[in-house]
Amino acid sequence: MVAALFSFGTTARATVVDLTSGPPAQGTINGAIFAASDLQPAGTGVFDPFLRVEGSPTEQGYNTDGGFPFDDKPPSNFQHSLLLSSLTEFSISGIEYYKFTLDANQSVTSNHQFSLDQLEIYTSNNGAQTTTTFNPDGTLPLGHLAYNLNPGGGTSNYVLTTAMGTGKADMYAFIPVSDFLQTDKYVILYFASGTHISTSGGFEQWNAATGVAPVPEVTPGSVIFGFLGLVVAIGSRRVLGGRVRVVACRNDARK
Repeated sequence: MVAALFSFGTTARATVVDLTSGPPAQGTINGAIFAASDLQPAGTGVFDPFLRVEGSPTEQGYNTDGGFPFDDKPPSNFQHSLLLSSLTEFSISGIEYYKFTLDANQSVTSNHQFSLDQLEIYTSNNGAQTTTTFNPDGTLPLGHLAYNLNPGGGTSNYVLTTAMGTGKADMYAFIPVSDFLQTDKYVILYFASGTHISTSGGFEQWNAATGVAPVPEVTPGSVIFGFLGLVVAIGSRRVLGGRVRVVACRNDARK
């Protein structure tokens, strides 16, 4: 379970990304961009999650059609497989990324904070896996590893976010498209929390940017990357300052 995962060796040099001040807070770990979000509304009815997890004082889980491993939370329409072909690509400074959004709900936790202690993303041709046995390096045998927040195991690298409830999203994770094996069919996102800040008070849910969305106006709720000098609007396909664009839009987030 979580305790077993967190007992693995730690990375040599820790990186902590603190997003609790809200936009435009951001940072990078192992090639991924993590940015604060204040997107509203973000409740289940409008958020369309592919993964929901709830546990205390630690929690972990991943999306699958095979059931509810670890701390996955039913029903299956909120926790299910995700087609790689459905993901929208975002170009940031010439690099293409897939975008995942975290909506954390830890209303009982002091200061309403949540720590993303592990994030592993896989591609696979099996969308119904249920393994709960970790490899010696802290990964799971879920397919081809596309991203790992903490290579080698441990929780030295982590992302700290707010967790004000399911009405507001808290974090965007941009993962390079080049890390994903495009010949695989599904994307599996595993995450764990509870080492740096104990979990309590609600569930976490993940959404992916998929398909073709309307083009919204840029608002103060957009993600602002100060160090890149650009703005990414949620679901947007417009060019902003010539720096951000959606380069591919595909439909159908499920099988």
